[in-house]
Amino acid sequence: MNKPFFKIKVLSIAIMASLFIVSCSDDDSNNNVSSEITQEDVMKSLEVEEISNFIDDLTLDNISMNRSSAEISSKFNRPGCADFSVTDTGYTLTFTDCTTEDGETISGSMNVAIVIENNTVSTSITFDNLTYAGNSINGSKSTSYSLDTTDGGSFTYTVTSDLSITLADGTTASEQGTKTYTITGLGTSDAAYTLSGNWTVTLNADTYSLSTDPALEGTLSCGYITTGTLVMTKNALSASINYGDGTCDNKATVTYPDGTTEEIDL
Repeated sequence: MNKPFFKIKVLSIAIMASLFIVSCSDDDSNNNVSSEITQEDVMKSLEVEEISNFIDDLTLDNISMNRSSAEISSKFNRPGCADFSVTDTGYTLTFTDCTTEDGETISGSMNVAIVIENNTVSTSITFDNLTYAGNSINGSKSTSYSLDTTDGGSFTYTVTSDLSITLADGTTASEQGTKTYTITGLGTSDAAYTLSGNWTVTLNADTYSLSTDPALEGTLSCGYITTGTLVMTKNALSASINYGDGTCDNKATVTYPDGTTEEIDL
């Protein structure tokens, strides 16, 4: 598994592009629901995705269970800050003021139950007073990982989230839905991925529904999504972001609710 793939934040790129869409007002809308998408919405949605992806990375890193507390602590900037404990069903990761290489602090526990069947690994994750970068995380995640060794090999990673998060500034947020990553050409220069799914991000009273149609695609050698379309819906209005013809660049085309289009930089 090429771990840098999970660090290029393709979800954040997609959502950042889509959230720059400004919707028109609806006279019948609830007064507590905003009629536009602001820069603050963009930053907070990216923060939700960063938190969610961070948890996914931690789970994937430790899926083998052949770990030690010292080995996990070595990934943070304070020796001895992490404890890895094997349980009857999986493992518990407990952090005491660990600091990531980005300078963010994580404390609390993740409880991970694991089921291994043939080439598929499934996990169920719950949280106990977990905080990351000042954000409080509750809820659950379930994941499955499968490896297909035929035709050059492919790795499929599916994660279903039901998270509720209190951001550091007091904003209430959540993420629900399922995302599926498929990576092909493992270990080669032609390694590529697809991302598909349906999920929502809620910030206070605003809910953003996102879906891929068709799936987003890219290569591990490019830091941008290169093809596919992300559809975003808010307050009954829809817009789409088309990522192009496969060229590795930072361009995408937005189609707004009124049908107008605009090329944007990612």
